[in-house]
Amino acid sequence: MVIKEIFTPDIAITWLPWAVQYFFMMGLAYASVWVATIHLFSQPKPDDRLLKLCACLMLTAGIVAPIALLADLHQPLRAWHFYAQVRPDSWMWYGAFLLPVFSGTSAVFAWLLLRQYLPKHTTNQDSDWVNKISQLLRFGDWNSDKFIKPIALITALSACSIALYTGMETMAIEARPLWHTYWLPPLMAMSALLAACGTLVILNRLLKGYQQRTQDSLLLWVRASFGLFALCLIGWALFDKGSAPEAALLLETSPSWQLAAIWVLVTLAVLALMLAIRHLPNIAMLIVSLTAIHLAWGFRWIVLIQAQTDPKYGAGTYLYQLPWGPEGLLGIAGTFGLWLALMALVSELIRHTPAAKLAR
Repeated sequence: MVIKEIFTPDIAITWLPWAVQYFFMMGLAYASVWVATIHLFSQPKPDDRLLKLCACLMLTAGIVAPIALLADLHQPLRAWHFYAQVRPDSWMWYGAFLLPVFSGTSAVFAWLLLRQYLPKHTTNQDSDWVNKISQLLRFGDWNSDKFIKPIALITALSACSIALYTGMETMAIEARPLWHTYWLPPLMAMSALLAACGTLVILNRLLKGYQQRTQDSLLLWVRASFGLFALCLIGWALFDKGSAPEAALLLETSPSWQLAAIWVLVTLAVLALMLAIRHLPNIAMLIVSLTAIHLAWGFRWIVLIQAQTDPKYGAGTYLYQLPWGPEGLLGIAGTFGLWLALMALVSELIRHTPAAKLAR
């Protein structure tokens, strides 16, 4: 009997958990733009509460996402290299231009939606510095409503470009069969929409001014986005010729991938069963939202981190242990902490009730 022993080097992953945070936060930002734009154009009387929540999410997530991206570059100052050379064959090069455009347009769109909640005037005796800052951020007393829909369309198109770019920059890597599938961009986009809708449900509960009408609308969004994500996942499993067979091979040999598959199936089953209930109680709605967010974030972890344990060249799988420091758990917690801090700041700035609502 001849025994052949195969040695493979244990190579560290190059895309760190910062990348998961970037893709997740950016997904929340562009998906909330989609929700706001579709609602704005499809409803004769748009829900101000829903638009307010979308604006808060697109603004805060749109700020945090680029910060996480710079952290994942290992040397943040090297970002200027994307602008110092022409690389039309690189999706990252296109993203270097698409990302600032989206950050700018989404910030303007969010400001237009939130402007009505900023106070028009403050008195000299007003000692509330937050109120004074909010009044300054209003930039005068003029009617901005006519600009909302045009900016919404521009921002929605920019959001589509970001969804395409973030999916394609991963899919374009042919050396990783798990990534190299045209199903990846729609899977990333639909999971982002699912997570954004779940986050909006939670924000409707946490931020002052809860409305049941908004909650009912968001439940429809959660159901629709979950259905689209499930259809994309089924389509990938049935019709993909490269990535799906590679995943099936890993399931046969790797316990970690078997555990990941069980997690995906259980999470999908729990969501499907709960969303099948016509009228969800408040606690069940909260569980659905958290599960949806958990599914979208975990999906990105599997795609971006665990997929790197499958060697480009060689046998077996690499071992990965999540570090405790900035390149691991601390970085993940810090990103979410920054987002929560920004959300608290924005909610404090827009605590003013519009004059039109006071008159009702």
